[in-house]
Amino acid sequence: MIRTTAMALALCAALPAAAAEVTDCDRPEANVRNLARPFASATREFANGDVALVSLLLEEPACCGAHLVVTLPDPEIGYGLCRFVTSDDGLGWSSLDLVGAQARYDPATGLQIALPGQRYEGTGFVPFTLHLTVNQAESRVEAREE
Repeated sequence: MIRTTAMALALCAALPAAAAEVTDCDRPEANVRNLARPFASATREFANGDVALVSLLLEEPACCGAHLVVTLPDPEIGYGLCRFVTSDDGLGWSSLDLVGAQARYDPATGLQIALPGQRYEGTGFVPFTLHLTVNQAESRVEAREE
């Protein structure tokens, strides 16, 4: 029994981080009506203001209506790109903490942002970190949960 439990825990620890869904902002959830409140803590800028995070909070589902919008410049077109980031099931998370976000720049991959949050897992809320990679040169946003 103990050996089986230890083995299961080791396998869980070895599982890769869950991918989050990144799409274009052309969807109802990305509407400005869903901007999280208070507004002062619902936005955050990085990369000298070129990359912005916008926190969204929908009323439903009550457990997990938090989503994220990432805006970045498009070097080819000349206007801003908008990417909608949500959980892999599309429902969203319980909360995202833009104030607590930590960023660093990696020349090989782009801007790395770690964003603390909470997600609902059946019987309660658990902390997690949303990791974003924003590559301005390739106009690409990638996200994963850990």
